Formats: sequence, C-alpha cells, structure tokens
Amino acid sequence: MTRITVKKAKSRWRSVSPSDWDRSRLKALLRAIRGRKVLVIGDVGVDRYTVGLVERISPEAPVPIVFVESEQLKLGLAANVADNVRVLGGEPLLVGAIGHDRGAEDFRALMRKARIKTDHLVVDRALRTVLKERVVSDRQQLLRIDYESLHELSAKTRRLVIRNVRGLLKRVDAVILEDYAKGLVDASMAEEIFGYARGEGRLVTADPNSKTPVSFYRGASVLTPNTKEAENLSGIAIRDEESLARAGFAILRQTQARYVVITRGKDGMAIFSSGNHQVTLIPTYAKEVYDVSGAGDTVIAVLTLALAAGASIEEASILGNLAAGVEVGKRGTATVTPAEVEAALDFFTLA
Repeated sequence: MTRITVKKAKSRWRSVSPSDWDRSRLKALLRAIRGRKVLVIGDVGVDRYTVGLVERISPEAPVPIVFVESEQLKLGLAANVADNVRVLGGEPLLVGAIGHDRGAEDFRALMRKARIKTDHLVVDRALRTVLKERVVSDRQQLLRIDYESLHELSAKTRRLVIRNVRGLLKRVDAVILEDYAKGLVDASMAEEIFGYARGEGRLVTADPNSKTPVSFYRGASVLTPNTKEAENLSGIAIRDEESLARAGFAILRQTQARYVVITRGKDGMAIFSSGNHQVTLIPTYAKEVYDVSGAGDTVIAVLTLALAAGASIEEASILGNLAAGVEVGKRGTATVTPAEVEAALDFFTLA
C-alpha cells in the first residue's frame, strides 16, 4: 500500500485536504484494524439519557417540567472508548474500577450486551460507580446530573489495577489511557503504566484531562487533547494559529511525546510531530453537528487502531476526524462503524 502524499508547503503550516488523500490506502487501513487488540485503561461508568417534552414551567420554581418519554443507558467514559474499539472491529480489553452498587449492575449488563469482557475490572466497595445523567428535550440538553465519588483508590485496588495492566500488555497491539480525572489513574500509576508499556514496546495514546498537570503524561506516544485541554496543559490561551502552534509544541516538549494531535471541533485537527517544526492542519469533516459528547472517545479509538495497523499519523488523524464527523451527527455518546467511516470518506473524496 502506498502512503498518503501531501504537497510540501513553504511555511510552517501545511493543510491536508481530500484531494491529497489516497482513498484506497485509507480503505485498506479500515480493513486492517479488524482484530487489533487494544488495552483501554481509565475511569468507567454509565451514561443515562432521559428524554422528554417540556410543555410548561414548574409552579414550584422557575424551571421546566420534563414529561419523560424514554430513558436510555450507554457505556460511558473509558468504557465508551472500548465500545468504539469493538464496533470498529478491534478487540478491547478494559481495565477500570467499579463499585458494588446498582450502577455497577447496570454497567455489567451494558458490557455483556456490547460483548466486552468484564474480567479485568476491579470491584471496590468504597467506590460509587460513575453515572452521568443527561436530561434532553427537543434536541437540547437541559441538565446533567453526575453521580460519583472522587477519592484515591485503596492500596489493594491500585495493586489489582496494575496487576491487570501488566498481565494484558503482552496480549495487545496498543494501549489507550483515557483520563477523566475521576480518581482511577494518578501520576505514579501513569508513570508505571507508561514504563511497563515501553518495556513491551507498545504504542500508548493518551486522551488527557484539563484538570491534570501536563507532566502526568510524560511517557505517552501520542496525546489527543481538545483545544480547552491544550490551553490548560500548556498554559497558553489559543486565539489564533500562532498561539495554537506555541501550545502544541509546548505540550510536545513537556511530555516528550512522539505526536500531539489537538482536536479543534469545527476547525478540525492540528498535528505536532517530534523533531518537526511544521504543523499539519486537517479540516473538519462533519456534515451535521447534533451532539459533540463522545467525539473525543471516537477519535482516540480510531486513531489508535489505525496507528496499530501501520497508518502514518496523518492517515490515522484523517480517519479519526472522519469518524468524529459521523459521531457528532448522532445523539449522545455513540459509536461509529467502519462502513460509516468509509461512506464519509467517499462523500468527501467524491464530492
């Protein structure tokens, strides 16, 4: 297979447009990701969507009354990343911690339905299984209610998490660290995970959190922050291309990562590569934006699978961007199939 060729730019900026793509190569990569095993590590939980109509305001307070029409439970947080890996044709191995409560029962039921193994989860009775409830009416999110307990893991739970990670590293093609800052992974655990993965020669991608210090991610191969996260990690307000470049290279320098891919919503992506002073810009490929929640989960799942299948960082980012464009056209946290990514690829290359 031939790699994508991009026209060389004279400035520090280069833009990758659909005319630069090798469509057959990208489609071949979509097929090559099937069967790739990915270890997903991070906070896990349940997303609940309560959907209804608003016809009047409460007489008790100036708030809308929602007449509930339906409720839906979905895998959330790092479990949504694992579900994305599965739907794309990969095999996710999920390591996380749950409580011993109703939320844990719902979570296990969703995992069984998604055909994702629960063998590597750690049960900690002191934890409250994370639940995010979104109340939605007429396509608008009215309210989000979070059920969670934020505290450090017990020494026993921490040992079990590390044991499970070490036991799985030899079996996987890549590792995703999904940081939702809910207490599962602390700085020392991240350092251990990166060290063990490096020892096994495994690619590690990290979806960072804006609440976490940038030093936390030193040892990851690829970071995929969104614009807000990139601002907080770098300490640089992103207002234009110049400040975008300063922020991206600052994160690259401080983490010593191979690549930093900043996801920019309607502005697409910006790729920063170690040892290269040029920034690659990829425009967004969304036909319709319905709900942006979960788009970052889709991006890191596709990007990691593609890199594990031999894609360049540009190719992996293009596929991740196409998949995110499909995901934001769906309600709530959602997954994307290879067929949907391929259809988006055809739409933009044949248009």
